Amino acid sequence: MEFTCKSFQNRSYKIYLERDVLEQLDSILQSHQLTGSIFVVSDQTVFRIHGKKLLKHLKNYTVYPIIVPPGEPSKSLKNWNKIQDTLSDKGADRRSVVIAFGGGVIGDLAGFAASTYMRGLAFIQIPTTLLSQSDSSIGAKVAVNHTKAKNLIGSFYQPRFVLTDPSLLTTLPKREFAAGLGEAIKYGVIADLELFETLYENMEMITARNHGLLTRLLTRCIAIKIKVVEEDERETGLRKILNFGHTIGHALEQATNFSRLRHGEAVAWGMLAAGWLAVERRMWDTGEFEKLKSILFRAGCLFPMGKLNPKKVFDALKHDKKKTGDTLNFILPERTGKVTIVSDIKKEEVAKALRFIFQLKPPKLRSAK
Repeated sequence: MEFTCKSFQNRSYKIYLERDVLEQLDSILQSHQLTGSIFVVSDQTVFRIHGKKLLKHLKNYTVYPIIVPPGEPSKSLKNWNKIQDTLSDKGADRRSVVIAFGGGVIGDLAGFAASTYMRGLAFIQIPTTLLSQSDSSIGAKVAVNHTKAKNLIGSFYQPRFVLTDPSLLTTLPKREFAAGLGEAIKYGVIADLELFETLYENMEMITARNHGLLTRLLTRCIAIKIKVVEEDERETGLRKILNFGHTIGHALEQATNFSRLRHGEAVAWGMLAAGWLAVERRMWDTGEFEKLKSILFRAGCLFPMGKLNPKKVFDALKHDKKKTGDTLNFILPERTGKVTIVSDIKKEEVAKALRFIFQLKPPKLRSAK
C-alpha cells in the first residue's frame, strides 16, 4: 500500500506500508534515483536485532552505520555533532543519503542532522516502532532536545520516502509496543470515532499484535496524519490538534529527565489529563472519557510515573512551544473524533488535572465487549 504526503512547497513523498517491504529497499532507492553513499543512523538495540537484515538490502551501496545508545537522551546536540563528524570524515556529499533506522528518537535525530549538513542531504525514514510507524515518521518535523525543553532545536524537513514494514514490530518489546499505542489512540480521539471504537472493542487482539488489526490501525493513523499535515504542515492551525496529550505529556518527560517515561506513555498520561479537563469544563461526555481510560489501561501505556514534584512539571510547562505568552494552549475533546484548541486554561485547572492523574490507579475493568 502506498500513500503520498504533499508538502506546502508542492513537494511530496511516498509512504510505503507493507509487510516485508524492507526487502524492496534497493529497488525503491533506485526508483528515487538515490545512488550515493548511505549513512545509517540507528540505536544499539535496533541495529543489533535488525542491522544485518537492513545491510543485506544495501549491499550495492557504500554504507556507514552511525550507532547511538537507545532512548530519549540520545536526541542531543552531542549525537547530532557525532553524525556531522562522521558525514564529514567519510566524505559525504550532496548525493549521499541519511537513513533513520529506528524509532522516533532516531527519526528526529537523523532527520535534523540530514537537514543541516551541506544545507540538506536526502533523508529516508525506516521506522521500527509502533509510535514511529503510526505517527512520528510522517510530517517532516525533526529535532533534538535542549536541557530546557524537548524538541527545542529543530526544523521541518521532508524525507524522500518512508518505508513502513509492520514485520519489524514483531521483535518490539512489550513496553515499547504499548507506548506506541499511546500515540495511535490519540488519532481515535482527535479525528476518528470508528477507530476509537475499534480500539475499545479489540484492544486485547491489538496488544497480541494481530496482523490484520495492526495493519488497519497503521493505515488509519497514517491517513489521518497525512490529511492534517497536508492542510497545515508548519503547525499554524489544524496541525495543532496532533498535540492532544502533548502539553502535559512533554512536561512529564521533562520533569522526569527524559528517563522515566517513554514518549507515548507521557502522551497517554497527558491525554488523560486533557480528557479530565474537558469533562470538568463540560465539553466532553463522561462516558467517553471512561472509555478512553479503559483503552489506555488495557493498552498498557500508562506506565507508573513514580514520585513527581508538581513544581517540576509546571517549570517544564513554562517552556512549552505551544504556549502563547503566559497562556497554555490545550487540545481538548468536544466529542470523540473532534477536538478544539482551548487557550484560557488556568494554572489552578492544570494543578487539579495533575492531581487527578497522580492519584489514578488502574480500575478493575470488565471486558470491552
